[in-house]
Amino acid sequence: MKDDAIVTQGLTKRFGSFSAVTEVNLRVRKGDVYALVGPNGAGKTTLVKMLVGLLAPTGGYASLFGHNVMTQPVSAKELFGYVSDDPTAYEYLSGREFLTLTGRLRGMTERVLTERIGKLTSLFPIEDILSRPMSEYSRGNRQKTAFLASIMTTPPVLIIDEPIVGLDPASIAILGGKLVAYAHAGGTVFFVTHIMDFAERFARTVGIMKAGKIVREVEVTQTLRLEELVR
Repeated sequence: MKDDAIVTQGLTKRFGSFSAVTEVNLRVRKGDVYALVGPNGAGKTTLVKMLVGLLAPTGGYASLFGHNVMTQPVSAKELFGYVSDDPTAYEYLSGREFLTLTGRLRGMTERVLTERIGKLTSLFPIEDILSRPMSEYSRGNRQKTAFLASIMTTPPVLIIDEPIVGLDPASIAILGGKLVAYAHAGGTVFFVTHIMDFAERFARTVGIMKAGKIVREVEVTQTLRLEELVR
């Protein structure tokens, strides 16, 4: 359906005899903020890597707005911004150079690129480090820079694995608010987290993953206590 931003059908990933993800059927609607939670080893990161085309599924498929991630990789990848669970930093580039490179690879003109970087870098107080090489960045500042790179071109879908690792409380609130605003503006957000409070505060829908399967989906309410559901 046209309002389905992310769809998986029977998505499976096996490593030898071990099934890390088993026949996951997922549907994330356009405009949703969807959090995937679960214990370590549940298969969350493996699922994300299949969504973004970094791992080929053993069975089933994943699609973004109808574009199959494996058989239509270019058109699918044009639709999302991605932040991994350990953001890669080009250590010899400064943060500003990294954002510029990202924009150029996405086909942005110099004028638009300059305006966009100026706007994005006001989101977090990192202007003073942008001219420094990323090898000097803390884990939190690498996370912030990777997040800004993921939204350079305002892609229809954001896919983020552990968005708040290394962030201070003020930055967590800023990022969470940005995710909600992104969805309000028509985008779709899919993130993985082991921080239940963050999912409760900023997600609309939560999927609970255990032993390679999504065992439950719930709508976020004021009375929801994810810790009790994930146990």
